[in-house]
Amino acid sequence: MAAEDGALRTAFDQDGIAVIPGFCSEAECDAMRARMGKLLDEWDSTQKVVAFSTAGDQEEAQGSSSYFLDSADRIHFFLEPAATTADGVSLLPGREKHTSINKVGHGLHVLDPVFREYSSSEKVLQLAQSLGWVAPVLPQSMYIFKQPKIGGEVTSHQDSTFLYTEPRQTCLGLWLALEDATLENGCLWGRKGSHKEPVRRRFARNPAYFSGNTEVPMLVFEQLATDEEQIQWEGQMPEGDDVEAAVRAAGFVPLPVKKGDLVAIHGQVDHLSLSNVSPKSRHTYQLHLVEGPTEGVTWSARNWLQYPKGQTFPKV
Repeated sequence: MAAEDGALRTAFDQDGIAVIPGFCSEAECDAMRARMGKLLDEWDSTQKVVAFSTAGDQEEAQGSSSYFLDSADRIHFFLEPAATTADGVSLLPGREKHTSINKVGHGLHVLDPVFREYSSSEKVLQLAQSLGWVAPVLPQSMYIFKQPKIGGEVTSHQDSTFLYTEPRQTCLGLWLALEDATLENGCLWGRKGSHKEPVRRRFARNPAYFSGNTEVPMLVFEQLATDEEQIQWEGQMPEGDDVEAAVRAAGFVPLPVKKGDLVAIHGQVDHLSLSNVSPKSRHTYQLHLVEGPTEGVTWSARNWLQYPKGQTFPKV
C-alpha cells in the first residue's frame, strides 16, 4: 500500500491529476444516487431558484443570486439553463424536475447522512493524506447530473478561483463517478501540469455590494495574474469550430472513468467538460477540501462560500 501511495503521490505531484480506479463500490454509488433521487422527489420545483452556468454570465447569474450565496451550508437545487424560463429562475412548464436539474449543493456533506458518511469516511481522509494533505476540512460538496441532451458544458477553470486559501492554495477536488463518464456523455478533461501555474483570478465577495450598494453584483471575478500569466480561454472554452479539437489543441486530455472511479484534482489545475448531447446522464458526487487551520492555512474571508458565524468546516 505504501508503494502504491508513493506512486500515486508522484503522479499527482507531476500532473496535478490522478485517477483512482474502484474507489467506491457499485453499492456505494447506487446508494448516493438513490438518496439524491429521494431528495429530488421531496424538492418543491415550483419555487424560484437559479440556473447554474459557468459561461460569461456567471457574475449575473450566481454572482447576483442570494439563493446561490446562501447555499454554503444548505442543500440547494440549481437548474440547467436549457430547462429554465427566460428569467433563469423557474422550471419550464412541462419539464420534469429529475431531468432538468444541473446540480445540488453545497452542504450535502454536512446535512445529509448518506453523503456525510462517504464525505467523512476514513478512505477519503487516507486518500487526501496520501496526496500530501495533513488535516483537511470540507468546505463544499455538490452532486452534478450532466443531464442527457441538455447537460451544459463546464468552461475551463481552476477550483482555487472559487475556494481560495491563504497564505497558500490548498484546494483539492475529489470527483467521484457515480456512473461511467465517457467522451460521449461529457467526461472530465484536464490540462496536466497546469497546477504549477498561478491562480489567475478569484471569485470574491464584492466590497461595494456588502458596503450597501445593491445595484452591483454580490460576487465578482478579480484578476490576480499578470498579462503574461493569463490564458486565452480563462473561464471559457478554447476557441475553434470543432470544440473537442480546440480543447485538445490547448493541451487538455480526456479523463474517461468507470462508475466508482475517482479523479483527484489539484486546485490549480485547469479542467473542463463538454456538453452532454448523448442520451445518457453522467452523475458525479464532488468534494472540495482544503488544508485545515492547524496547518497554518486560512480560508479567505472574501470567498463566496462562508458558513454562519461560529460554524466551522467539518473535518474529513
